[in-house]
Amino acid sequence: MMGGGRISYIRKILKRKNGNSTPTTVALVLGLLLLICAMAEFFRLMVIVQGVRDGVQQAVVAVMTTNYDEAYNGLREGYSGGYVRSGNQWVENLDYSDVYHRLDELLGTRRQGSYHVKVQAQESSGYEYRLSGLSVEITNTPLTPGNTSRNMEAEVRVSIEIPFSFGWGFMPPFQMEIRTKAAYMPKF
Repeated sequence: MMGGGRISYIRKILKRKNGNSTPTTVALVLGLLLLICAMAEFFRLMVIVQGVRDGVQQAVVAVMTTNYDEAYNGLREGYSGGYVRSGNQWVENLDYSDVYHRLDELLGTRRQGSYHVKVQAQESSGYEYRLSGLSVEITNTPLTPGNTSRNMEAEVRVSIEIPFSFGWGFMPPFQMEIRTKAAYMPKF
């Protein structure tokens, strides 16, 4: 009986109309505010990652463009890869270029230790994002006359680290690896 009395007392409190909805309204507004902040943070991260991915794509396209002169000699002879004639044989010849330098120019980053960092405004000591672990792999086409089934491709991987704008330093930064590819394809 003691439990039944408590339940009826709680029901009476819940049925009262004097200010009951105030805590619920406050909790609902705070929950919506938190949801809006989380969505804004998600979209901020998406915009930064997309911008960096576009920059990496432009840099890898520039690397493949610099390999045009290496591929041209083979194209004249019917080969589609980056080869050069050395004596009586064809030797692989690829130019890896400096992708970090191109990224620094495109994205406005600068080297700080082992990272390439996009610094926030001058009054802040933080960073918007930082890049590390860049790897460039160029896959040459096989040395076969008239082989158009495979192109000379470059694959670039870079790790990005973005600190969260809210969380007051208690949340670890968002980290992911960005991968992109570019191919050199002869027109004929």
